[in-house]
Amino acid sequence: MKAKGNRSVMTPRLQAPLLSLLLALLMVGVTSSPVLTSLQDPPLVAPTEGRQDTLDVDCSGYTFEDLFEYDFALFELEILDDWATGDMYANAWVNGSNSAIVRDNLDGLFEGLPGGDNEWISTDERDAVRSIGPKCIADMETRLGMREGIPHSGSVDWNDFEFVEDGIGLDEVNLVPEGHQDARQCTNFGAASDCQEVPTSTTDDMEISLFVADGQSNNVRWDQLPNGGVSNFTLAMNISNMSNAALVVTFPVLQGLRIYDFRVVDNQPESGQTCDHIGEPSFTYLTSGALRVTQLVSFDRTQWDLECAMFMDFTTEEPVGNEPPEWTSTAPANNTKIPTQGTGTWMFVDKATGSAWATDDDGWALNCTFDEAGWSVSKNVIGDFLVTQPAGASQATATCTADDPLNQRNENDTRTWVFGTLFTATGTVDADGKNAVMSIQPGGLVTDFIINAQAVQNGQLGKAGDDVAVSGASSTDAIVSLDNIRPGSFELVVTAQAANMLDYSTNIDFGLVKPNSPPTVSVAVNFNGENATWDDSGYKFEMYGLVSDPDLEVVTLRLTICGEDYQGFNINGINWNVEVSTAICAAYGLTDYNVTITATDESGEDTPLFVEINPPVLDNVPVDPSTPTVVEDEPLPSISLLATLSMLGAAVLLRRKDEE
Repeated sequence: MKAKGNRSVMTPRLQAPLLSLLLALLMVGVTSSPVLTSLQDPPLVAPTEGRQDTLDVDCSGYTFEDLFEYDFALFELEILDDWATGDMYANAWVNGSNSAIVRDNLDGLFEGLPGGDNEWISTDERDAVRSIGPKCIADMETRLGMREGIPHSGSVDWNDFEFVEDGIGLDEVNLVPEGHQDARQCTNFGAASDCQEVPTSTTDDMEISLFVADGQSNNVRWDQLPNGGVSNFTLAMNISNMSNAALVVTFPVLQGLRIYDFRVVDNQPESGQTCDHIGEPSFTYLTSGALRVTQLVSFDRTQWDLECAMFMDFTTEEPVGNEPPEWTSTAPANNTKIPTQGTGTWMFVDKATGSAWATDDDGWALNCTFDEAGWSVSKNVIGDFLVTQPAGASQATATCTADDPLNQRNENDTRTWVFGTLFTATGTVDADGKNAVMSIQPGGLVTDFIINAQAVQNGQLGKAGDDVAVSGASSTDAIVSLDNIRPGSFELVVTAQAANMLDYSTNIDFGLVKPNSPPTVSVAVNFNGENATWDDSGYKFEMYGLVSDPDLEVVTLRLTICGEDYQGFNINGINWNVEVSTAICAAYGLTDYNVTITATDESGEDTPLFVEINPPVLDNVPVDPSTPTVVEDEPLPSISLLATLSMLGAAVLLRRKDEE
């Protein structure tokens, strides 16, 4: 159902690479400084007097994808009953290092203004962006278009969507994290009295949202479809450079409305890159009868010469010779147990597995009727199958059919499945912080099952655990190793298997925190059994050893000798070595060369190690520490200027005394 076409896949207006809704997000906290700082003649953002919340902006000709990298974005468009206006909601998630880039780019927008481009992002800057956001979005063109009539995939007169400035509402979460440890009061001239700012390097996750403004009915519009969707029409979208997103479109209730064809067209660049990886959309019918279509988009943003456009064809005509969907051999058999985690909405099978349970030329949807009130099945935006379990319920039996877009089904070929709570659980962390304990209470869905739990933190898995057998109604503990998990909060990845039951997999957040463990450090002895090896001069020694941290944090080392600190360690993996000059000891007239090595992890935990250093012996004669030899280009301990001058002065006095 995919086709390759001409380079011109849309009119120039539709080709403008952005769903303007995305650009809504742009000014909420997503930007790239080149856009708003490189066009200084005239400037894109023009400051006015007073606080930075009355800026003028012209965003025409710019696209969201040119400015902003998100980790995932969700765009939900509800087409209203007039077939001329819509309610657009968008949410973009920005995590970790990407959020630091966003903050830095946003701060760069205000170059030349008080507090701008100073590597701190402030609440004043945030409020200014909120103010100019709707106007910026209204200047942009969307990537969406719709056209009645025969299907098209190229340069025709598209009925483009556009944003309504008065209808645009914007918000962000955590752009300037409240209560951040590095937060400070704004220091720039003219800052608001309550202005706070954090470093742009802050990596706290953030979100950016677009929605219909209070008191408004819509935030997008287009030329009304003359036939109100009854005749065939095509929905088109330019998806170039949309890295990872989902578009969900809900149509008004219209008898028989269905999607009957889908195409992705690219410009066939010389690089040979294509858009063939874009999958077909999924669909479902809401309880009201409205059709909801979901399209997932992924794009390699490094392929700037590649242009992609997507086309969905809709009709209300009944297909000729329509046959009901058929179950496949992969569909669960009757009386299969489908586990849940209890009250709430849970995924019970992913899109790839669940979509293969039945087949139909026009697609199919799962329709289940439960014997208990409050239960239901649905899909999320990426097509995974979900079950909703009401409070107080433990299990229910569902009779399910596979329905096509016209509700055609085989009433004589239903499947009966039992949904229910597999277990409930609580979690704790051992006092030493080396293990978590998950206490499992069976929920009664099955008599026996095997469970496995593993710690996970920011995608990093802890040490794999052993399978634990759970039987009957008794509580069972699973010990979960916290090896490879850093200090801080973590979750558990839990899987379970049983006879006649779908495999179970979920992440559980018990609110557990792994405490920090101090690093370990040791010194290796040389062939003479000593902790240090002196050089030929007798005024410098070298040491070796091992250092590690049970929490896998980075460890730094420092050494104290004769009252001064030295940090010139070479660390390679778990191995370290250091060369230490004793000139400071000679300067103070000290002959005690014992040192203290301190290992410090990222959490600030120290581990001190006292090491005895025997005085040097050269040719069986002890070295006189009062006559130091100056060695060119040798590192010295990190000492103050005053201590250095004292050291040199002491050395001169000692020499004069010897000469007398």
